[in-house]
Amino acid sequence: MFKLGIISDEISPDFEEACRYISEWGLTHVELRTMWGQNVMQLSEPQLDELGQIIDKYQLTVSAIASPVFKSPRSGEAVDVAGDFQVEGYETFEAQLDLVRQAAVLCKRFGTDKIRVFTFWREAWTDEVVDDIADKMIEATRLAKALNVVLAVENEPVCMVGNGAEMARLFEAIHKKLTPDLKPHIGILWDPGNASDGGREVPFPDGYNAIKAYDIVHVHLKDGILDEDGNRTRVPMGQGVVNYIGQLQQLEKDAYKGVLILEPHYRPEGKSIREAAYACVQAAKEHLHAAFA
Repeated sequence: MFKLGIISDEISPDFEEACRYISEWGLTHVELRTMWGQNVMQLSEPQLDELGQIIDKYQLTVSAIASPVFKSPRSGEAVDVAGDFQVEGYETFEAQLDLVRQAAVLCKRFGTDKIRVFTFWREAWTDEVVDDIADKMIEATRLAKALNVVLAVENEPVCMVGNGAEMARLFEAIHKKLTPDLKPHIGILWDPGNASDGGREVPFPDGYNAIKAYDIVHVHLKDGILDEDGNRTRVPMGQGVVNYIGQLQQLEKDAYKGVLILEPHYRPEGKSIREAAYACVQAAKEHLHAAFA
């Protein structure tokens, strides 16, 4: 059965509190995004030392650095976008590559090789735009190879690639130019819950089938319900539109070797963030049991 983890700030902004609950809930992995009100990319050296001590204390494994790389304008010029977790002042492509370098240092420090990246803020899809993004991804992958890390490209609705069909289109363009030595250093971070946003795609089987020919190196779990306009409300796994039983079973059949990381974004009224996260952890465990019983 797959190992399960969660992004720490989905439980608490206090990293030790989050890790304590991760351990108590029987999870094995933690993913690093924000803690103590700061992006992991912006922590001081003493804070990074404390981070490592806490991870060791609770005997957790870091699944990935959930960086904000390429949650940025493709043009390199600042734009007003309603996105989350991006780092201000790093709008240019060269500055984003500096973030890759910083994230790679964190990878080595915390024992992972995966850096979550995005695909630039959403704009109109054209062949020229897709080719430009592919070229930028290949340049970033050359850097990833030099740093011995893997870029895990996530589908995110506010970015150019929001679902499986769009991911397949981008990776087709990337693989036309990707040399064999670079292939181990870039892959897909598949988020079925993100793929459901807007109601433009059925994440499983449609979205997954579009991408499974490419290397899926990481998986995030979330679920949601959609209103008639395609707007979504996050819910625990099994209460939304994603067929997670089928998705989990197919990942196993396709020999996915990674872990499953919860990123539920579930914030119901009347529940604390920790209580909401616990509900999502329990739902994920129930789905794993049901899928492989």
